[in-house]
Amino acid sequence: MNKIGITTINGYSLTMDERMKAFRNVGFHSILLWWGDDEIESKADRVALADKYNLMIENAHASTDGLNSLWIDSIDGESIVERTKQCILECKRFNIRTMVMHLTNGSNPPPVSRIGIYRMEQIIECAENNQIALAIENMRVPEHVKFVLDTYHTPSIKFCYDSGHEHYWSPDIDWLSLYSDRVGAIHLSDNLGDMDSHLVPFDGNIKWQRIIEKLSKSSYTGTITIEAEKGSSNLYDDIDLDEFLVRAYKSGLRLYEMINKLRIK
Repeated sequence: MNKIGITTINGYSLTMDERMKAFRNVGFHSILLWWGDDEIESKADRVALADKYNLMIENAHASTDGLNSLWIDSIDGESIVERTKQCILECKRFNIRTMVMHLTNGSNPPPVSRIGIYRMEQIIECAENNQIALAIENMRVPEHVKFVLDTYHTPSIKFCYDSGHEHYWSPDIDWLSLYSDRVGAIHLSDNLGDMDSHLVPFDGNIKWQRIIEKLSKSSYTGTITIEAEKGSSNLYDDIDLDEFLVRAYKSGLRLYEMINKLRIK
């Protein structure tokens, strides 16, 4: 079976039912499920729809709102801790074993702080107690990501590799070499190095052979998850959802075949 996945957030204004039906019809095997509270459908309904269309939930992506407050001594930071713990408990309830997590917002987040470390340790303890892996995603500012991955060597802390983020925000950091044995999730999209445009792989100028070679040697054995979106570029303005999804699926299949070929050697 070709293990190709797609994000449920892709820039088309459709219900989750319509999106998942389209994913299945094109041939996708799994989904990166948005786990924020801003979808019309409840989390339980999203999980039920994935089951309806026989789509494996590779991982859930926690909300990205207000994360800078984690590192500031304020009541807002406490609410982020509680929100994140609740997301972990919901993942356990629905048997989703990996939750993707951002640590900051924007280009100028607060520095790593004592209060932030204390809060992260509360979150990590909750993840450990519930046997959920937190996949920390590489973002604009590497400081917080590196701190958490370098400090906490526990099965509950994994690395989520985002190709588009690396290419645009941190092209000088070889994330896959740094955390080869910690990769628990991947977000694959392309761009031209000028913005995080979430293009379908091979529609930008990322050197995919290099990434695939590193992924083939990493600990990652999950699906090839495409995190492409229509609305972030005018490249897809004139194509409908099905055409966009076929394009994304074919890119995922190409990447899957590239990595599988290397692993067979």
